[in-house]
Amino acid sequence: MHRSRLRTASIACSLAVVAAGLATAFPAARASDPTPALRRSVPSLATAVVRYALSAEGRTVRRLPGVRVEAIPLPTALDALVGSAVYRVRIDGRFPPRAERSVVLAGGRPVAWGIPTPSGRGLRAVTTDPAVLSAPLVARTGAAPSPTPTGTAVVPSGPGAAPGLLVGSHEVVHTAYDFGDRAWQPPGLGARVELRADVYHPADLEAGPYPLVLFLHGNHVTCYRGERVDYRWPCREGWTPIPNHEGYAYLARRLASWGFIVASVSGNGVNVHGGLLEDTGMRQRGELLEKHVDLWSTWTTTGGAPFGARFVGAVDLDRIGVMGHSRGGEGAVWQALVDRERPDPYGIDAVLAIAPVDFTRAVLTDVPLGVILPTCDGDVSDLQGVRFFDDARYASPGDPAPKATLTVVGANHNFFNTVWSPSSRVPGAFDDGICRRRLSEPQQRRVAIGYVVSFFRRYVGGTPRAGEIWTGERVPAGIDPSWVLVSHLAPDDPSRRLDVERFTDPGGLGTNALGGAVRPAAMGLYGWCSNLYTMPCVPWPYTYQDIHASAPWFGAVDRGLAEAVFGWSAAAEGQAAVTFELPGGVDVRDYDWFSFRAVPNPSYDANLGIELQDLVVIVEDGDGDTAAVAAADVGNDALRFPVSPRGRGHVIMNQVRFPLSAFDGVDRSSITSVTLAFSRTQAGVINVADVAFWGGR
Repeated sequence: MHRSRLRTASIACSLAVVAAGLATAFPAARASDPTPALRRSVPSLATAVVRYALSAEGRTVRRLPGVRVEAIPLPTALDALVGSAVYRVRIDGRFPPRAERSVVLAGGRPVAWGIPTPSGRGLRAVTTDPAVLSAPLVARTGAAPSPTPTGTAVVPSGPGAAPGLLVGSHEVVHTAYDFGDRAWQPPGLGARVELRADVYHPADLEAGPYPLVLFLHGNHVTCYRGERVDYRWPCREGWTPIPNHEGYAYLARRLASWGFIVASVSGNGVNVHGGLLEDTGMRQRGELLEKHVDLWSTWTTTGGAPFGARFVGAVDLDRIGVMGHSRGGEGAVWQALVDRERPDPYGIDAVLAIAPVDFTRAVLTDVPLGVILPTCDGDVSDLQGVRFFDDARYASPGDPAPKATLTVVGANHNFFNTVWSPSSRVPGAFDDGICRRRLSEPQQRRVAIGYVVSFFRRYVGGTPRAGEIWTGERVPAGIDPSWVLVSHLAPDDPSRRLDVERFTDPGGLGTNALGGAVRPAAMGLYGWCSNLYTMPCVPWPYTYQDIHASAPWFGAVDRGLAEAVFGWSAAAEGQAAVTFELPGGVDVRDYDWFSFRAVPNPSYDANLGIELQDLVVIVEDGDGDTAAVAAADVGNDALRFPVSPRGRGHVIMNQVRFPLSAFDGVDRSSITSVTLAFSRTQAGVINVADVAFWGGR
């Protein structure tokens, strides 16, 4: 089937259920998709070759306005690693360091990752591809051509303070430590970096020990002089390091007031030197964070410079959390992985990633994980960090740790860090937001305070009440007018979660995870998609706005978020439904919620003109009694049409939650079926995954 947008009247005949109840593969991308060449992997070279070629003398072999290609002769030892000619490409333009990588394309085909010049006024790349000698050369940053920000219009702002965001009872002290710009050599990085951090802690250290939380910023310019900025490490004489790590003081101080020691780590060196590595040094970011834990281990056991005995006995190394922003978000994931490799790991208790990249496709399980997704992010514009959640959901059977995503509507990338925000007046700061209406700096930081502090209070500090914010049961006070959506996955424990159907394979369309039949009725569209490039869940033209799809612009990957696709039309006369039978009746008295993740599919005309889709969940017990609850009555924001009339936006799966207490008149000790009834709107197509009963925090 090649039509990517089905009109309501034709849904019923477009992709029907086969006799056994399984759907055929659907839908394939149209042949007119203009970007298949960009789906190929970006070639890589040995780091030693790249490092040498960036600084060696070269011979110009091609020159165009704003473009220069040089042939680089290699010494014998390096030439043996390559076996072909090596070229250095320089493209002029504005390429400030950002979270997303830049790629150089020759004739529309990726040939090398780009590395910003120290001044940010050009991009360099090293490649063996001879196409750079003749083909058109361009550079691209991020998941798509960088959109131009549409001004500074914001959602109407409230007061700059956060009156509803409570402060803990501890008086907070600010300090810092700094061992110099070249204090430590991360394994595999090829250069020395700083060991420096901003610290906030309770004043009464004798009342400890307190949990330790580390913060790590992402990629940004590193040095400045006057209004000029530079991207190198260490900074040149006369230039001042940009304190990127100080941009989370508003979070660190608030978290410390609840009885935490918070160290916000400087990562300028690993940003600059990591750019020479294939993955920009993600493992090295994890190693850097782990090195800082080693420092705190010394300070809490024997003491040492620069604190002496100040923190002896004050740090609880059995409770450690980490938050990373941007490239630091993936670095935070890598710290947990690096820590597990140690003979005697500390044990990282919680990982929170804000607007993260996902360059390595690492999968982190068995630790509480949160991912914050800002919808107006103009840097990590494809919100690729959602894959940390998608990939980890079912990767470890019996996983005892909860996981969650937080979609922050109207948030951009930089406002989470005050140093990167225009109000700081720090050179290199800018507003990356790509939406016309978005949150102001104070509004976005109030959201960060509410969710970051509650995350660590729950999963490191052990405060159950704080966990209600990350299950979506309540919203932090003081974040109005922000609009947020939480998707929560409870631990893989029968006492905490009962999966009805995950939809990880097409078999779920016929038989659910509990062995019961899945019965569609009057469905015009009933199918399954792998979300690989060959079987996207959102057909063209909105395929690339689906943040869960497998193939980003630069380098195809091997897995996407598999989903079911349900469509109904007026021809169903309100009778369209999908029923999950629960053999023998299941006892759901110990659970709090029935939920699933969903999103209206914008590539089908059936959704046009419907701002909010709606449906009814019907549960039936062993006596045949039923109870029904409409999504609109419990909150159907996840079913909002995901793109604007101009086609801007993201297709994001978010959770629709139904409190089981709302289903009156049924015996919850014996539920024999759950039905999704599509009777509230005349037509629609929605994608569905992760259908489950669950409870706890």
